[in-house]
Amino acid sequence: MNKYTTEDYFSVIDKKTGRKICDCGEEKDAIMMVSYDPTNRTYTQNQFLMGQVVDVEVPKQLPTNEIVDLGGKWDDPIPEGVDPYNLRGRQKLQPPKKQLKQSELKALEL
Repeated sequence: MNKYTTEDYFSVIDKKTGRKICDCGEEKDAIMMVSYDPTNRTYTQNQFLMGQVVDVEVPKQLPTNEIVDLGGKWDDPIPEGVDPYNLRGRQKLQPPKKQLKQSELKALEL
């Protein structure tokens, strides 16, 4: 079994409520946070155990050595009236939305 490396961190805790105020990576930072209110704060040292490390090997090349031929379908031009952003569906373009009529009301004068 491999040894786990531990990483220490420090939690600053409010004595009255038991609520964690913050976590610090350095002990001097935790001591500084406690010094702001030493009668109501304390700090504890905690160890973070790193989980197991799994090595993953990536293949050096793609699983196929053959060139895939799509029959020239990538060269066909986009027909007129077809939405170029939806090439798979080849859906027709939506007609443009019509603008609203101009209001015939009088302008408000202040």
